[in-house]
Amino acid sequence: MEELRQIRLRLKSETVAYLEEFADDKRFGHLGQVIDHIADEHRQLADEKWDMQFLTSSISTQVSRHIEELVHGQISVELERIRLAANRSDRHGQILTELLQALMQTESIEDIMTTDQFKPTFLATAERVVQERIEHQKQKKDTLTFGRG
Repeated sequence: MEELRQIRLRLKSETVAYLEEFADDKRFGHLGQVIDHIADEHRQLADEKWDMQFLTSSISTQVSRHIEELVHGQISVELERIRLAANRSDRHGQILTELLQALMQTESIEDIMTTDQFKPTFLATAERVVQERIEHQKQKKDTLTFGRG
């Protein structure tokens, strides 16, 4: 049997009324048993609360780490694709500049007429074809992405 100690308490009348009602409902013999029971429940709930906080924290950390890894991986893939496309565009631009410069040198062209002065039909056709090609590739990519989605 557990050692019991006698203490003297001063409680609000509402607290005493609650404890007496609790004792009647649970069929406790005296208020000391009620207080022991409430203290045990409180200790158990505090332990469970700590366990839940630990569990919540652990799950939150793991979910955050997985999301970070997933996002970082996807961003890295997309950035790599953008970097490669930019490099390819830069290389093509440099090649075209060199070819145009060689053509102008060969033809002894000293000055040019800009497109805001005159836009030839072949340039408008080239711009339209390139725009359609870009739109078609975007639709194809969006369809593939949506299909995997």
